[in-house]
Amino acid sequence: MSIHARWSDAADLWRPLFDAPQGSPFQSARWLARWYETFGSRPGVTPVLVHVADAAGRPALGLPLVIRKVGGLRQLEFADLDVSDYNAPLAGIAAPQDRREALALWAAIRKALPAADCVLFEKMLPEMNGRPNPLALALPVRPSSLFGSYLRVETDWEGWLRAQDKHLRKELGRFWRVFTRDERARFDVITDLDEALRRYGQLEIQQSARIKGLGLPYLLDDPLYAGFYRALLRDGLDDGSVIFAALTAGDKLVAGLLGVASGDHLTFVRISAALDEWSNCSPGRLVIERSMEALSRGGFRTFDFGIGDYPYKRSFGPETIPLVELYQALSWRGRPAVALAACKAAAKAGIKRHPALERFVRRLMGRAA
Repeated sequence: MSIHARWSDAADLWRPLFDAPQGSPFQSARWLARWYETFGSRPGVTPVLVHVADAAGRPALGLPLVIRKVGGLRQLEFADLDVSDYNAPLAGIAAPQDRREALALWAAIRKALPAADCVLFEKMLPEMNGRPNPLALALPVRPSSLFGSYLRVETDWEGWLRAQDKHLRKELGRFWRVFTRDERARFDVITDLDEALRRYGQLEIQQSARIKGLGLPYLLDDPLYAGFYRALLRDGLDDGSVIFAALTAGDKLVAGLLGVASGDHLTFVRISAALDEWSNCSPGRLVIERSMEALSRGGFRTFDFGIGDYPYKRSFGPETIPLVELYQALSWRGRPAVALAACKAAAKAGIKRHPALERFVRRLMGRAA
């Protein structure tokens, strides 16, 4: 076992892990490399990259973690900071498959980790590609109030569409007809980097105005976060690990979608839509449907909507991705933080069942910040 404070040291050891399918695109080499480069030197953030191999040297586990200082507390967390939808270890050929092995492995990892006051593991996948998450086997996790959702297109696009609810099919057809009444209207999966960056800049403005117009707090205007997504786009557009799709009418962005890919799995990470004269064609839903159609023809099969329970997602009838979480004190100083995190999670679960209350609380939090 080894623990590293620099991405470059762990990346070489983790190459065999990245060559195998992992839980989601948020466990890909590109995503994690860009994350640690952007956020790993942020004040109060210390990278903790754990590599575990068995006695024969076969890779077992990679843990992309950080210790984040909040006040005087040292919190052990995944490399996330609210940009990754799903957190999970990187599992190798020697990863534990049962609880006994997982417990022994976690005990060894705990002894080797730097000092921390608490563990806050959120948005964890309980399994990755059909394999159990060793952390979920070893730790007293509990169901999260958050969940993901996805669609799997196993047939050709026409076959998938025929199998959907008649109302959905009619709605999607109507949205496209309304949109294309404008002779400038078009949909593109944009592969030219300059054009993608230009349209993505419009997405940033559109999304920021929408969220702030609702009186809600907005994180993605922060230069670090904005730079992270732009760097992802520049890094991954050419090789297809990042997708940018858009509905446009001349120079206007009607809707935009940024996705990150791993194999045939695409996760939507940013979606924006104009809600002015274009609202009658539901541009957010339309850009999702057109993207799924175009990309399924190119070999994508899993379309992941990410976390969050929103009506536009539910309209597609996706399957649910359950998530788990762990809040665990490692010192007496960590106990209040763990209790507070657990209370916040419980409150969030209750608020999620009442959308009007959720909007009020988010506005209140934004004003308080």
